[in-house]
Amino acid sequence: MTEPIADARPTDREVIDAARSFDRDRYLSALLAPADARADLLVLAAYLGEIKRVPLLARDAAIGEIRLQWWRDALSSDAASGHPVADAMRDVARRRRLDPDLLGQPIEGYGRELYEDGVEDAHALAHYVEETEGAAFQLGVAILKGSAAQSVARCGENAARALALTRLALTLPQHLVHGRLPVPGDLVRRARDPRGCGLEDARSAVRTLTDELARDARSALSRLRAERPGIDANVLPAVLPVALVEPYLAATLKPGRDVLAGVADISPLSRVMRLWFAHWRRRV
Repeated sequence: MTEPIADARPTDREVIDAARSFDRDRYLSALLAPADARADLLVLAAYLGEIKRVPLLARDAAIGEIRLQWWRDALSSDAASGHPVADAMRDVARRRRLDPDLLGQPIEGYGRELYEDGVEDAHALAHYVEETEGAAFQLGVAILKGSAAQSVARCGENAARALALTRLALTLPQHLVHGRLPVPGDLVRRARDPRGCGLEDARSAVRTLTDELARDARSALSRLRAERPGIDANVLPAVLPVALVEPYLAATLKPGRDVLAGVADISPLSRVMRLWFAHWRRRV
């Protein structure tokens, strides 16, 4: 992959660096988008990356809320914030006429991860999926095809669930470090709460939770593929990260992996090749 904006200004490069560092999958997907949408999709990737990392970095929920409120204020203000990603995202939202409520949904969704009861049941989980990956897909589609695009509505629902649950499975160790477990209570009851357990019991509980999340994610991915074996090339870059669901889950559930030791990942080459191949086939 080459530098997407070879003559980028310093602020543009800061946005590109944020996208590459904090949401690499969407960064790589944006590089495969049409030229007239590529820069704006990179801004979206940077924005989403900045928001989703807040609950992973903030041990104290109040500190996380302050950071998220800053983003709400920065995106709704008419004045420049001085933050290159926030200012670029506001500019994209204005030019592309993005729905302000939709733009703010990821802030609300990832804010749920700050609290013990943020994703307390299946109903809350559905809202979490809609506000995080669901909103991300809709924003991407709006940038690629315009705000009236409806061609991937059903595709987006299953794609969002598959990717959101995969991300939860991947980040469970990070949430546990902060003493939080943002998954539905019925899953925790079936698996056992790993907090306060001995190491072996905690590992067993986290692996069971990961298995449950993976099963749901794979089911959503199967429904997506059954309903849409192929995806309109005009909107494909918005949902391209879903092509990485299976390798991420395989890495998370790899036999012998210590599920408490950190976030599972896939190789950079595998990531690039899978995204490129999905783009070429127009299937995720």
